[in-house]
Amino acid sequence: MFSNHLKEYADRKYEERLPYLKGIREELEEGFRLCTPAQEVLMRFFYGTMPLRDAGEYEFRVFLSFVKHAIWLREHVEWCADLPEDIFVNHVLYYRINSEDISGNRAFFHEQLKDRIASCQDPAEAVLAINYWCAENAAYEASDMRTASPMTVYRSGKGRCGEESTFAVTAFRSVGIPARQVYTPRWAHCDDNHAWVEVWLHGRWYFLGACEPEEILNKGWFSNASSRALLVHSRCFSDFTEEGEACIGKEGVTWFYNNTVTYARTKNLTVSVTDPEGKPAEGAEVSFEILNMAEYCSVAVLTADEAGEVRLTLGLGDIRIRAMLNGWCGEALVSAAVQERAALRLDTDLSQTDWIRDVWEQEEVKAPADYPVNPGLVTPEQKQRRREKLAAANRLRERRINAYYDEKAADKYPGEKERLRLAAGNFGELYRFLERDTNPDRKALLHSLRVKDCKDAKADVLEDALQYAGAFREAWEEETYRKYLLCPWVYYEELTPYRSFISRYFTDGEKAAFAQEPEKIQEYICRNIAYEPEQDYRTICATPSGCLKLKQGNALSRKILFVAICRTLGIPARINRVTQEAEYLCGDGFLVPGKQEEMAGSAGADSKAGLTLRVEDGRKWIYYQTWTIGRLDGMQFTTLDYEGMGWEGPAYRLSLEAGVYRLLTASRMPNGNQYTSRRIFTLKEGEEKEIFMSLREAGMEDMLVRNEIPDFEVTDRDGRKRSAADIMGGGSGVFFFLEEGAEPTEHVLNELIARAEDWKAAAEQAKLLFILAGEEALSNATVKRTLEKIPGITVVFDTEGDTAEPVARRMYVDPEKLPLLVVTTGGMTGIYGSSGYNVGSVDLMHKLLVKG
Repeated sequence: MFSNHLKEYADRKYEERLPYLKGIREELEEGFRLCTPAQEVLMRFFYGTMPLRDAGEYEFRVFLSFVKHAIWLREHVEWCADLPEDIFVNHVLYYRINSEDISGNRAFFHEQLKDRIASCQDPAEAVLAINYWCAENAAYEASDMRTASPMTVYRSGKGRCGEESTFAVTAFRSVGIPARQVYTPRWAHCDDNHAWVEVWLHGRWYFLGACEPEEILNKGWFSNASSRALLVHSRCFSDFTEEGEACIGKEGVTWFYNNTVTYARTKNLTVSVTDPEGKPAEGAEVSFEILNMAEYCSVAVLTADEAGEVRLTLGLGDIRIRAMLNGWCGEALVSAAVQERAALRLDTDLSQTDWIRDVWEQEEVKAPADYPVNPGLVTPEQKQRRREKLAAANRLRERRINAYYDEKAADKYPGEKERLRLAAGNFGELYRFLERDTNPDRKALLHSLRVKDCKDAKADVLEDALQYAGAFREAWEEETYRKYLLCPWVYYEELTPYRSFISRYFTDGEKAAFAQEPEKIQEYICRNIAYEPEQDYRTICATPSGCLKLKQGNALSRKILFVAICRTLGIPARINRVTQEAEYLCGDGFLVPGKQEEMAGSAGADSKAGLTLRVEDGRKWIYYQTWTIGRLDGMQFTTLDYEGMGWEGPAYRLSLEAGVYRLLTASRMPNGNQYTSRRIFTLKEGEEKEIFMSLREAGMEDMLVRNEIPDFEVTDRDGRKRSAADIMGGGSGVFFFLEEGAEPTEHVLNELIARAEDWKAAAEQAKLLFILAGEEALSNATVKRTLEKIPGITVVFDTEGDTAEPVARRMYVDPEKLPLLVVTTGGMTGIYGSSGYNVGSVDLMHKLLVKG
């Protein structure tokens, strides 16, 4: 059934992996005895290529379920039978898509979809139908970094883009359609990132938005945004591939492929690196870093060849490149828009301090320009058909998810109702946990869960945490007990019943020694838990049980294991949110194992160094938006996590360890460009340092863009359908997408009223268009007053409520916030956009109209 090439590849990879599988060797041999020859080939392929962590986390039968389903598809589904073998094993068979928890889900998804696509003659037709099914079962919801499994997304009906795309890829693969997740690790023109899906049809890849169905392929809300990407990539967990796409490089067991050319205008950039003596720096690591969320994020790391060179295809914008070798580094801001080559010299010896200037250094970082690489044109009929089908999908999804909630049962636990509602399809698990007895810690444990945990936490996992923590309840004060003993999560790992496993794993003597001296836990981990980065996928971490079974785990996995062992033995422990260090409670403060000293930033600790940041207006300073601080760790700066901190007055003091730090500030312009300032400085032990923050303000010229807005249809007050372009008539104007009665809209309307005479004059020269949800909006008192004061305003209606989002996305402002305000010239060319309420936006729009 499979080629000799695949059989030989699977055998070779499996034999290479065997030395790392000693802890589960018996389980594997028993499993292989029950396999058919075809199944054994694919199972060897799995165990030879999978992230090593997965081998210790999931049972043989889980992987076998994927193999059996894939073989059935290969034998019974025509479009799957015809696939090239490498496409089949990597993009239909393969169980892992991203960093999700793994469960045997393919048969479930196939069962849901088989009737939906039974009449489809072409896989492209099936793809469109399946994506509508995805929309019926999952919609976007922002959440934390842990990737929920496809089954969790199905049961909860919600997921962020990485989870939606994992869900959709699972759906496509379940029916034999090759699919993969495609990802821009960081946007260049705005903060955050995005993931979507590509499917293999008729010998090539097509893209689509996961759970965001369209009537055609190669179309999504991100089409324009992706034309401004610096890098778009996909991943594969084996190198069993034919020649074709450009491989960026390998990290552990993961191969990354460069897909940027599909979405954006690109240039092939060559970077040459020389050592301090000017010779080619073979072996230097070259990191490509995008400024996003006020930090430089490494999106690709390549190794220099014998000529000291690396090559990467990039979008046409600015990117920081940092080269590193043997304690020396060199870096520069490079523009792929104008450069085909860049040269870096390793001129900074990081072991010295003479390179640290301790002054603010300013740069402008330019984003790629907007360019319609994939216009994705649809007809009015297709738009209407999509609108109707999507509305039906939303109704079906909401009905199914709401049905999970049992109001009568939840009434028994009024304080936990919100948690039970968040659980959606996991309602039964949480309810079963609460019902077992009247232990008040059940409710406390439930309230320690994060939103995503509510959606997939199992009753037996919660019970495991409750029973083992309960034995130490009287030894600790309430807050310490709840946060650092009872709580079932340590970081953003999958929740597992690790306490019972750990308790069985160690002898009574070992446990007694660990409890007496927690430092011995760290010593055990250092001696016994190894890590082979070439055998793993850095994005995922092992659970405590998996770590111990395989005696393997990356740095984060080992930190989680330390905390897990501590909590199992009644020692309060945590991972410090700011530093990501494992810590255990000793006396009045937390210690980092192996350091025997209190961590900076820990509760009750006297800081070893202090940094006071001074600002004029604390409201402008939002962590991961306008500033970050990072500490030099080896060869690169690691960002500390102060997300959510608020400025109380004009100063904020950070408690820090001695070391070298980098402050970054960023101010993003509407055109996507950023003004950034950086300051590298040293903090000595016991030093108190003060820095005045620097943030460059935007000028009028920085605020303007030129984005063509696609025409859209509205209804006028006489009930006639009109195009926006027709109403604007080729002149200047402003679109006001309003949400009457909502506070942000009220603020905007009041600002219009405050300058009514100016806006009345503007309405004589430009078209002011109020776009409301319907006639009832005209009864709102503030809307009525605004129209009375500025009679030149034209009122139209968007009864379907779907025109604001594409306009917002075209202007690269938040599509989820109203009011949406867009200044236009030449009819439909947007020059300025604002969403939500921003102080001064109304005055700025008036200035732009008068100036224009």
